[in-house]
Amino acid sequence: MQMQRLIRRIGIAGAVAAVLVGVAGTGAQAAVVNPYTPEALCGLGFVAVDQDPIHDTATGTRLGTVHLLRNPLTGYGCTVTLKSAYVGTLTGTRVYLDPEWTTFGVDEGSRRYAAGPVHRYLGPGCAIWGGSMTDPAGTVHHHDRANPAIGGAVTCF
Repeated sequence: MQMQRLIRRIGIAGAVAAVLVGVAGTGAQAAVVNPYTPEALCGLGFVAVDQDPIHDTATGTRLGTVHLLRNPLTGYGCTVTLKSAYVGTLTGTRVYLDPEWTTFGVDEGSRRYAAGPVHRYLGPGCAIWGGSMTDPAGTVHHHDRANPAIGGAVTCF
């Protein structure tokens, strides 16, 4: 009887230790901060215009953010997707910018921190922009305002 209690206590202690290690591991992953900013990636003179989060559709966890910036002096726009989950891990990351006056631009691939920058002339017109991230299981998650009819969010200048 005492042997069974001892085995049970050891089992409980082991389970508690495993949970604590798992929680510590989760915290360590969550503590990884993306070292980049949209302004640093886009360059001098670019200012934030809009942004849209990318969430895991199953869990609601924020995976990253798509940013739209514009240089008011040149009329050029810039988009980047910054990762906030899986930072430092190669996962599929995409960003695009499709201005009314110039050609579609995209940057995509396995990235550790960000996709982009994508620069295009915006002028006085409108642009469709957006991005996505792929989780390690291979599921693609689009930004929250992704419009299936046009592929992205629309911003006019």
